[in-house]
Amino acid sequence: MSEAASAPATGGELGERRLGTIHAVAQALAIGPMFSTAVVLGFVSAPVTGAGFNTALAVLVAGLGVLAIAYAISLFARQYQGAGAVYEYLVRGAHPAIGILTAGVFFMGTLFLGGGGIYLGLGILTNQFWTEHITTSTVPAWWLLSLLFLALVVALNYIGVRIAIGAMLTFAALSFTPMLILAIAIIAQANNTIDVFNPSTTSVHTVFNGVMLGILLFVGFEAAASLGEESHDPARSIPRALIGTVGASALFYVIMSYAISIGLGKAAVDKGAWLDPKALDNLATQYIGSWFATIIDLIVILDATALALAICVTIGRGYFALGRDGLLPSFFAKTSRHNTPWVGNLVVVFGGGVLILVGLYSHTLDRFGLPRNFAAFFVAATAGSFAVELVYLILAVAAIGLLVRTKALWWQYLIVLVAVATPVLGFYGALNPDPHSTLNLNWLALYWALGVVVIAVVWFGAVRIVRPKQVANAASYAAQHHGVAPLDENLDFTPAPPDTTI
Repeated sequence: MSEAASAPATGGELGERRLGTIHAVAQALAIGPMFSTAVVLGFVSAPVTGAGFNTALAVLVAGLGVLAIAYAISLFARQYQGAGAVYEYLVRGAHPAIGILTAGVFFMGTLFLGGGGIYLGLGILTNQFWTEHITTSTVPAWWLLSLLFLALVVALNYIGVRIAIGAMLTFAALSFTPMLILAIAIIAQANNTIDVFNPSTTSVHTVFNGVMLGILLFVGFEAAASLGEESHDPARSIPRALIGTVGASALFYVIMSYAISIGLGKAAVDKGAWLDPKALDNLATQYIGSWFATIIDLIVILDATALALAICVTIGRGYFALGRDGLLPSFFAKTSRHNTPWVGNLVVVFGGGVLILVGLYSHTLDRFGLPRNFAAFFVAATAGSFAVELVYLILAVAAIGLLVRTKALWWQYLIVLVAVATPVLGFYGALNPDPHSTLNLNWLALYWALGVVVIAVVWFGAVRIVRPKQVANAASYAAQHHGVAPLDENLDFTPAPPDTTI
């Protein structure tokens, strides 16, 4: 592939390289740990399809699998630092066709998660919070609240990435403390038991059902990679953020899973009590007080807002990178006077607007027996997760080739093989043992995700025909201005000796 490529005729530059590890960690918190604890974790405990009372064990194993994925992605992050992240990783580390096609799947799939789905969730959660804790007389419509959050996120991302990340860190810090206090209160008062970590409490098969679903808890951590161009030492800060955030989030999920399991009790978990949307509120009321349930509801909204901010950063920079390289119209490469990709951020507005309309008017979702907005949220979030997990699989397979071309050790291959297996298990857990059914939300989400793949293939085919030069020179701008030495220089990815200088 030719290395020569010029900057686009129209476009801008992102901010100076001023971001560090803490900013990358904030971006990696697109995992949304508090939001996932309140909304997603209960599905991991489902008596039939999940891990039941062994949820904490299932989450622990899932966390180890996602740590392997984080390690595989970190191999690329040490080498390439473009704003398109996944796009540049695979173009430079695998093949231009793979990188461009995967970019289409990733950025459209992420749009379901953070360019639409999360705003449905924020509107629904805030509407419920208003009804339960403020007043029932005058309650703003959920869709209006969704639009307000969408405007807030886009505005903060327009003003500057440091401001957006500062908001993420603030929301995450405010959210983490009360949730951990709840866990401590439950552990201090409930009947503690190691049975939650004993697979014979349920069965190994049941535990692995939970593992497969538990992988979905971590989708979004790769968002840290989108800050590569704006980080002063991305080869160090991005890998640290990827691995560190997944590790810390896994520990947090295990603690919360353990506390909720013993707080509810085995009998209640086996009957599906954890699937009650009010499960956390009930535990907060039981072990601390009803006033604390109000705080828990509020911090879930704050954490979801941080998640929306992080994914907007990823989406905006992804479309910016594709526009800069001529794979999308050049106006996608425009930046604001604050050096933010404002056109790329507007894609989030489009995605959010479309999914809000789906939540309002799509009668095809009525068959699931859920409020239309809830059904739209769950299908969109699951479809986005499927698309992103497919990208994880592609990255993990490509990482094997990266190791072959470098001085890799045997244990590095083992970790990457675990990374390959992890998203496959995620797909299996989400689609099995339930049969293929028109009443299964996950199957509809799979069809949406497959639609994303088809659109990406059509887009790639069109670009390859209309702009073959840009395809051949994909990601060369980032390689020239922000990358490091090419892979064929046989870089050594083994750990460096500790720095003893002062």
